[in-house]
Amino acid sequence: MKILFISIVYGALLASIAIGMNLLMGFTFYQSMDNVLNPFRVMEIPEWFIILFFLILWGLDRAVAVFLRQKRW
Repeated sequence: MKILFISIVYGALLASIAIGMNLLMGFTFYQSMDNVLNPFRVMEIPEWFIILFFLILWGLDRAVAVFLRQKRW
C-alpha cells in the first residue's frame, strides 16, 4: 500500500511541476493541463494494452509478494 501511495504522490508532484512550468511560460491552467495529458490522448490501442499489461504485472507482483510473505510466517 505504501508503494501505491508513493507512486501516486510522485506522479502528482511531477504533474504539478510540469503544470507550474507551463504556467510560468504564460500558458493558462487549462492549456497546461492539456499539455500534461496530451501524451495519453495521442496513444493508440496497442500502446494502451502495453500500459495496461505493465499495470497488471505490477499489481500481480505486489499480490504475490503479499501472499508469499503471509505464507512464510
